[in-house]
Amino acid sequence: MNYEIGKKLKDSTTLKIGGPAARYYRPGSEEEIRSILLDAKECNAPICMLGKGSNVLFEDEGYDGWIIETITNFTGIKQLDPNRVEVLAGTTNEQLANWLAERGLGGFEFASGIPGTVGGAVIMNAGAYGGEIKDIIESCEWMDEDGNVHNTPAEELDLSYRHSMFSDRFGIVLKAVFQFEDRDKEDIYHAMDELHERRWTRQPMEMPSAGSTFKRPENGFASALIRECGLQGTSVNDAQVSEKHTGFLINRGQASCKDFLELVRIVQDEVYRKKGIHLEMEVHVIPKEGK
Repeated sequence: MNYEIGKKLKDSTTLKIGGPAARYYRPGSEEEIRSILLDAKECNAPICMLGKGSNVLFEDEGYDGWIIETITNFTGIKQLDPNRVEVLAGTTNEQLANWLAERGLGGFEFASGIPGTVGGAVIMNAGAYGGEIKDIIESCEWMDEDGNVHNTPAEELDLSYRHSMFSDRFGIVLKAVFQFEDRDKEDIYHAMDELHERRWTRQPMEMPSAGSTFKRPENGFASALIRECGLQGTSVNDAQVSEKHTGFLINRGQASCKDFLELVRIVQDEVYRKKGIHLEMEVHVIPKEGK
């Protein structure tokens, strides 16, 4: 199967940081994904799945493994029953939200503005504004490192805050089945528009970022803690704590991975020093040598 050599990962991530990948694949079928996996196993090459490239940080030196990107060719939505929908992993959250709204199916509005794919949303149990994937998912079809396909019901996916079974084991999400509810089409669009306006008003959507940088600590919000510590606007070269929403660390243009991680350390150290709380990164850092 064809692949790119040396593709710069900053061009494939929302943070716009990352060096070249050894190989960059864009498979269009389950069979192609299996072929890549088996070749990688034979070559002892690490694998990294990539959708829209949010919530991830690659090193400046790049990635020695193989990237499998789903957003280009591995997309699709199929209505199984009036309220049950099967979605391929590379489909973006925005694409699915609009498809559902047009058919009067509600329950996914919360994710309409999350900049990622359905596969990524399942892996991290993505959530926003009171909703999360575990509320609507019925089952997930995924592939293990040997190319075997499994179908796992929602109750066995170990879904919790920003966590799933895939947080602790290798697995490539191929598709998922969701259960939605009938709602008035105009009400769905209105809710999505309100959330869109809320995001653009309160979050630095106009700047490169990986999304929320830190997980929500117990009994509080990372953004509030960072703001209370006076860290808004703090920067390391072009990596900066957003003044618009302190839960986002942004790239003002030429930030490096080292800049970003140094800024993360500064924020973590200062919040721990002043509040006694350790902020855990939500963004996944992918080492050059692979996972």
